Amino acid sequence: MKQVLIILTVFTLIFCACNSSKGPNVSHIDLSIEPQLFFIDLFEMNEEDLDNEIKNLHQKYGSYLDAYSQQIIKIGSPSNPDYKDFLSSFLNYEDNKDVFKVCKEQYSDTKELEEELTEAFKHYKYYFPEAEIPQVYFHTSYFHQNLAMDSGWVSVSVENYLGADCEFYEWLAKPKYLRRKMTPEKLVPDLMKAMAIGNFSFETKNEDVISKMISQGKVHYFIKQMIPNIQDTLLFDFSGTQMKWCKNHEADIWASMVEQKHLYNTNRMVMQKYVGDSPFTYYFGQDSPGKAAVFLGYQIVDAYMKNNPDFSLEDLLNNKDGHLIFREARYRP
Repeated sequence: MKQVLIILTVFTLIFCACNSSKGPNVSHIDLSIEPQLFFIDLFEMNEEDLDNEIKNLHQKYGSYLDAYSQQIIKIGSPSNPDYKDFLSSFLNYEDNKDVFKVCKEQYSDTKELEEELTEAFKHYKYYFPEAEIPQVYFHTSYFHQNLAMDSGWVSVSVENYLGADCEFYEWLAKPKYLRRKMTPEKLVPDLMKAMAIGNFSFETKNEDVISKMISQGKVHYFIKQMIPNIQDTLLFDFSGTQMKWCKNHEADIWASMVEQKHLYNTNRMVMQKYVGDSPFTYYFGQDSPGKAAVFLGYQIVDAYMKNNPDFSLEDLLNNKDGHLIFREARYRP
């Protein structure tokens, strides 16, 4: 894992029909994940004794508090003489207090999430037995950062997972197609996406549409291996109608890309229109979901792995040659 803090805004990253699967047996892996509710410890400090409260918080969270303060909410180091005042301002900002109350209601009980995280990280340990499992923290950042990670931890900004109908997102004018991703059900998949992006390079040998499709397809394939029973709609952030559209039009989508000779197009705007977040995919019409080409990218990756059963997940993630993956996938929609 990289030794520097990585900030991941998962739902703005630019880089099957897949059915639910049981996946490998991971019951023998001795592992339990219990997220640390840092945001509650932070906001429920006794401000009349803030010096000691900060000291106790630092003893409990160590370098994580430094990273949170300096790189997530950007108020400076706890060693700064003015840190207490900056932190007090952050905690007493009325909007932050409102967000905290809603987050506490949603995430003070983490029993279900503990089970989901434990299962996901058991699969991670299955595929990468030598990997260290990070501590999981829950924080708030007033919508600044989605996830952050360092060598020993990964932290989730829980105010980004309060449900598509949360009034905060309305106030922030979040587009509806993005709000679909801001649900509690997305927290674990996004965290596993962060594990992929933080521990493996998704750079591509070639900068073209097909390579970007496959790069994002690899990320989705990774998530699928970590959460084998994930629903297609949740994996791809599609509505049921959009998912059905992609499955019904898979051959048409592919034929359109081939006919327009876009597979090897290197124009960044063209790539963005295929794999970037948007209400719909520009080249496929308004009935299509945004990033519909990523659905094809996943299908290509899935076909590649089925055609190469001796390849490990790590082999796939370390392969930066999207063109080679495409050729060896022998994809035929």
